[in-house]
Amino acid sequence: MFNFLRNLFKRKSAPEKPRLVLPTHDQPPPAKPGPGDSKAAKEQWERQAAQQINPDATPEDLCGLTPGMTKEEISAQLAMLYRRHNRAASSLEANLREEAEIMLDVIASMRQKYLK
Repeated sequence: MFNFLRNLFKRKSAPEKPRLVLPTHDQPPPAKPGPGDSKAAKEQWERQAAQQINPDATPEDLCGLTPGMTKEEISAQLAMLYRRHNRAASSLEANLREEAEIMLDVIASMRQKYLK
């Protein structure tokens, strides 16, 4: 009886949604550690999660825009970056929040330059 109820109310995992992945940096962002990972792994992830913004890079380089991109590709790239950095802007981690604010300003200027 208990096994039946346990199976009946067991959480079912949702199918994974397909994701559109557009390359923006040379290295992919590090995977977030899970609840069973060590504290050292979590601290290392926090240090690596906020990528340092290169002060010498152009706004186009920061956003991953290339000269051969169409207007639709630019729009998709900027939308993906906006989603990522808009979420990070409300983070409790100061370094992640600072980078997000800078990137949101850069994304806004690129939208005005290329999409208006």
